Amino acid sequence: MFELLFLLLPFAAAYGYYMGRQSVRDKKEKSSTVRNNNYLRGVEYLLNNEKDRAVDKFIAYLNESDPSFESNLALGNLFRKRGEVDRAISLHEALANNPKLDVAENEISRVELARDFISAGLLDRAERILLDLVEIPRQHAAAAALLVKVYEQERDYHKAIEIALTYRSVLGGSSLSQLSHYYCQCAVQDVMAGNKETAYASYQHALDVYPNSVRARLEYADLLIKDKKLKEAYIKVKEVSEIDPNSGLLCLDLIRKCFPNKADPDLRFALEDLVRRTHSAEAMVDLVQSVELISGKEDAEVQLLAFIKEKPSLKLFSALIGLRSRDNDDAKANDVVVQLKSLIDAQTASNPRFSCSRCGFKSRMMFWQCPSCRRWDTITPIRGLDGD
Repeated sequence: MFELLFLLLPFAAAYGYYMGRQSVRDKKEKSSTVRNNNYLRGVEYLLNNEKDRAVDKFIAYLNESDPSFESNLALGNLFRKRGEVDRAISLHEALANNPKLDVAENEISRVELARDFISAGLLDRAERILLDLVEIPRQHAAAAALLVKVYEQERDYHKAIEIALTYRSVLGGSSLSQLSHYYCQCAVQDVMAGNKETAYASYQHALDVYPNSVRARLEYADLLIKDKKLKEAYIKVKEVSEIDPNSGLLCLDLIRKCFPNKADPDLRFALEDLVRRTHSAEAMVDLVQSVELISGKEDAEVQLLAFIKEKPSLKLFSALIGLRSRDNDDAKANDVVVQLKSLIDAQTASNPRFSCSRCGFKSRMMFWQCPSCRRWDTITPIRGLDGD
């Protein structure tokens, strides 16, 4: 009996080893299946534009995976994007303080930690990290871009300009437009402080770094108008219409100031030039009004009908109704026409005039930096039947 048991012991040991291996293998396969399911579900949610649910699945996937440097870094970034900045800071701080990481990994961890601090509004802590990192050649671009962002949020545009100019070569040509906005922001501050000459210089700097700056020209022109330099102002406005075919609404406001007399033939010429370059419906309405004052109602209606044929618009239809209602001798019919015009005008007045091409933000006011996505130069006039 004992001999039989002795002979069975190796088989029992082998069976136990096999079952143990099988159990471990089953657990690994189960864990791998869970991880893969989380990843695939995350991709599915991402394709369906369900970003929050996708992030949840990707976080679960990374939590199941080996805690490598890359996965920890990605996990922290996902926490930040989901708004859990405290967890992102905790994770990236642990990475930055990990003595086992090499120098390059430590630098990357600190860059991500600075991003976390910016997201949390802890700009002074982000600045301290970035001022150290920006001295490291391989971190010039990332650290400089984030430093500029920090100073922009602090509204310290002079520091933002200093960093942008110092690291201009690594930030690339796309930063020049942004740099021109910082000069414009400085000019706005100078105007508010009563320093017009400094403001003129700032606008010129904006044009020097980015010659196609629409904002610099328009605000420069507005400052010239305040100084009664109307001819010089109009030159700037005309340059804008040559640069940007979507600038009709912005140029029109300043052209009205440059030519305050509506019967001035020069106003008509300026409006004709603006319409030719921008095809702005609102500029067309102003031009028809100018034609009526100078050449008469019949010429104005001919011009207006040509515009409607070229570009149907509620603003143009409203102008046509207004033009023809003045000839209507039937009081009752005229009341209906006037009421219809008022409804169209109310509709167009309630519509947003500008929208952001990046995030879809809409507004009746023009913003050079989108209040929603914080991007520069993404807001443009809305076109179409009920737009410009």
